[in-house]
Amino acid sequence: MLWEKADITTKQTLESGKLLPIVAISDTVEQNGIQYFNCFSSENLKKKKALKKTNTDPFITYDQDMFIENIDDDYICLLNKFPIITPHLLICSKEYIFQAKPLKLADFKAWIQGITEPNVLGFFNSGPVAGSSQTHRHMQLVRTEIPLEEKILEGNLPFKHRIFLFSELNPEQLYQDYLTTLKELELFDFSIKDSEQTCKPYNILLTQRWMFIIPREKNQIGDIFAHGINYSGRFLTSDKSELKWLQEYGFLKFLTDCGYKK
Repeated sequence: MLWEKADITTKQTLESGKLLPIVAISDTVEQNGIQYFNCFSSENLKKKKALKKTNTDPFITYDQDMFIENIDDDYICLLNKFPIITPHLLICSKEYIFQAKPLKLADFKAWIQGITEPNVLGFFNSGPVAGSSQTHRHMQLVRTEIPLEEKILEGNLPFKHRIFLFSELNPEQLYQDYLTTLKELELFDFSIKDSEQTCKPYNILLTQRWMFIIPREKNQIGDIFAHGINYSGRFLTSDKSELKWLQEYGFLKFLTDCGYKK
């Protein structure tokens, strides 16, 4: 039902001009046997950057046209006004929660309400270095193929990560695996002395089949930024020259250098 509503709302907001996709053209680029997705950015990316400077919380004072449904008493589902894929859903806390605070069991329970199909990919960016553009707690959902899925499942990646496989989504198990990973990869941030526990930067990718957690060191190399969805094998470049640079640099090397080498 969530995705049916999302499809209807996406169609309406595209027709009205309220939805502003930041992708103009998408294609595949082969490198070392992997068919990566590359998307060229649209002019709407400039509008997104301009809106970011307004200091308005878009998940409190949100555009009503972007509303999909209430997930429960504490979470809401909105369309991303600037999608990389349409539909692009956001599961947001109704009350402000700082994005870099550790996820709660309630976050996982709300998030998996949208992971109802095999092709749904959830991703989470914990803090700006991990690619988050908003400080208000939100988890993201798109429907897409995952170019790097085979390598993710092999566990043979050159950067630090944890992968968990399962046959069904159980929020309690996801939460326990998540907490274990925060401890093992030393992602709790004890350098900030305040009453609220925060985390060092990391990404989560989540499907019906697996959860993939990646610590992050950088959010940008050259002129290209990286957030969670990049670790699925999808990239956003501004033009052919930027894509050429990325190809020469290497897609997998780019992801490795944005994280931590093993």
